[in-house]
Amino acid sequence: MRLNLSRWVFKPPDERLPEENERWWNECYLPQAVEDILENRSQWCVLAGGYQGGKSTALAALARNMEGRALLIHDDFLFRPEQEKPQGNILQRVLRSASRTLRQDLVKDPGKFSLLSPTQMEFLRWSVEKFHGRRAFLRWLDGLPQDISQSLQAIEFEDLYPSPTSDVGGQVEELVNLGAKFGCQQVLTIVDCPPLPNHDQIEEIEGMLSWLEPMQDIRLKAVIALPPSIPAQKIRELSRGRVSILKLESTPDHAAKVVSRHLSAATEGSVQKAEQIFTPKLTAQLREFVQGEFGSAVGAWLKIVEIALERINEIEKTTLGIEALPDIKRAFYERFMLLRLGPEGGELGCWRGRKWIPLDRAVYDFLTVLIHHKGKRINHEMAHTTKGNLHTLAKRLRAAIEPDGGRSIYIKNIKGEGYWLEHFIT
Repeated sequence: MRLNLSRWVFKPPDERLPEENERWWNECYLPQAVEDILENRSQWCVLAGGYQGGKSTALAALARNMEGRALLIHDDFLFRPEQEKPQGNILQRVLRSASRTLRQDLVKDPGKFSLLSPTQMEFLRWSVEKFHGRRAFLRWLDGLPQDISQSLQAIEFEDLYPSPTSDVGGQVEELVNLGAKFGCQQVLTIVDCPPLPNHDQIEEIEGMLSWLEPMQDIRLKAVIALPPSIPAQKIRELSRGRVSILKLESTPDHAAKVVSRHLSAATEGSVQKAEQIFTPKLTAQLREFVQGEFGSAVGAWLKIVEIALERINEIEKTTLGIEALPDIKRAFYERFMLLRLGPEGGELGCWRGRKWIPLDRAVYDFLTVLIHHKGKRINHEMAHTTKGNLHTLAKRLRAAIEPDGGRSIYIKNIKGEGYWLEHFIT
């Protein structure tokens, strides 16, 4: 029997259509208790949790709930390539995003200008040109009614806050007062973090948490999702206790309910629970696999059931037994457990998904060569070694990174032609 499978259910939010996203929130999403605390806690919050544990979903739910009540800032600076990162500290990034949001809102509804005092008009005019440039300011004026455009143009540009750290309290107060005129109770900044932040990203996070001045006004709030690699004690030390640390832990019962919701939405109700597609023996083995790689992670289970549903349609069986385990694990590693080269904290090695694998210098250098050549077949000459040593290095690297010794997922080779690497990111 083939299932009528809706694949959008398992796609990331940015790959779903707007109507699919709305269905996902209505049919698949299940809130967790910590989300209410995030919304109601007045001080800055750090949401801590493991890989695939649901932190990004909790942030998205917070933004969805606060829309219209807060001036929302999505600070994605940790995900941007170095050449595209906005300059400045968290307050400058907030001001930059806020001025963009407000100017777009005012183009849609110019009547809101009547709510602003002369001081707020001056601050708004300053922020647009300060963070987006003179040309952006003039383009904004072109989209406004003539009388408003002339009023703004009559305000001479003065660099009200020339230094990124000058009168921080004044900058915050002006921004939150401006937001209040638009019906926003607070300025809410949401910062997500890569699951495996590198050294530079960790330094940026630590700098953000250790700058205490923006935390003084409770109307400016930041909620930051962080992985376990940044310990709670470190966060407390950096923030001098001014940040609430909330741990996100999905219970087995919550994870099972989330999986059931996704299964039902993906199969139009044909499958309601994971027990319908896995035998008890396979379920036990998959639970052990997820626990070993992630701890308890609802995101990992969603990826497994997605693979399982595809497999069911391929072989046209309604239930998968223990014999399906190798294929499920293999597909899981190939899609979701990509290799990424270290070093990490001065130690040589690589990441396989969220698992850190230490390597000695020779094996690490060989992996570097494979990654550098991006799929090209590497022979002993390209690796600057002998044939015998090349095979030894490949064997040692396989022993370290391959999860299944009998089936190579990452390191491929053709006899006489060389080795290459698959399923990795640079």
